[in-house]
Amino acid sequence: MVSEGIIRKRLERLEQALKRLESKKNVKLDEFLKNWEIHSAVIREFQVAIEACIDIGNHIISEKGWESPESYRDVAEILGKYGVISQDFKQVFKQMIAFRNVIVHEYIQLDLEIVYENLKKLDDFRKFVKFIVNFLEVEK
Repeated sequence: MVSEGIIRKRLERLEQALKRLESKKNVKLDEFLKNWEIHSAVIREFQVAIEACIDIGNHIISEKGWESPESYRDVAEILGKYGVISQDFKQVFKQMIAFRNVIVHEYIQLDLEIVYENLKKLDDFRKFVKFIVNFLEVEK
């Protein structure tokens, strides 16, 4: 059985990151690019939000005894395979994971305009939360 408490704790941290990201959605691009405090905070909150999603997925996979993911992208594959997320959303989740990898590993060449554009995709996180909440309801 999946520990709902562990997942809920990670969902709370995800929500906190989303609120912080949403507070920056209306910042103008030129201000975003010039102000390191703003773009640094946004980058960090994206990392936290995506890692919370990955952690939730890993927890579900582990508790259910499904095959172990060899990469973060595999987390999306396995959640899609077992119907935790839809096949369509699986691709979105993979894009989120790829974005996380860019901000973590390619920070020297990180294109801040891409980071800024991702502020328009926060609904993807809300969709993830809905999939997880639905999964928890089915598990009860």
